[in-house]
Amino acid sequence: MVNITLIGMAGSGKSTLGKLLAEKLGYDFLDTDELIESSYDSPQAMVETIGEENVLNIEEEVILSLKGNNKIFSPGGSCVLSQKAIEHLRNISLIIFLDVPFETIKKRLYSVGVCKRGIIGFRNKILKDIFDYRKPLYQKYAHMTIKLTNKPIKENLEILLNKIKNKII
Repeated sequence: MVNITLIGMAGSGKSTLGKLLAEKLGYDFLDTDELIESSYDSPQAMVETIGEENVLNIEEEVILSLKGNNKIFSPGGSCVLSQKAIEHLRNISLIIFLDVPFETIKKRLYSVGVCKRGIIGFRNKILKDIFDYRKPLYQKYAHMTIKLTNKPIKENLEILLNKIKNKII
């Protein structure tokens, strides 16, 4: 069996779907943001304390350390900003881009307080600009893209499972 990496913007459902997918497949789940943020009060506090460039460097180191089999990886949305990190993920896993419409992302992020998320680039750009810049990168590096909507999480999980079933056997 193979590893699976879910990529996409913050708010696309990587962690939520990743945990459910791991449970369904009997895989381990690993959220790289949780590993990186463990010693800070919040993602935003981390970005403010050490700066975006240092966060990106730490994210790259954490991603480059990932290995094993039968794992679901959920990296930060900025993982596509590091060529080394994304190439490593491509070599060790099936990368799936969770393609969620911008309006859904925006609604989800603003409902939990987008400023608390620590989104790389948010200090200098509006969310839509970050989304527009990253989407082509997600599409470029993904082995497959799965379009998801604002359906209930269980329905999106079934869509995901149906799309990947012949890729992971």
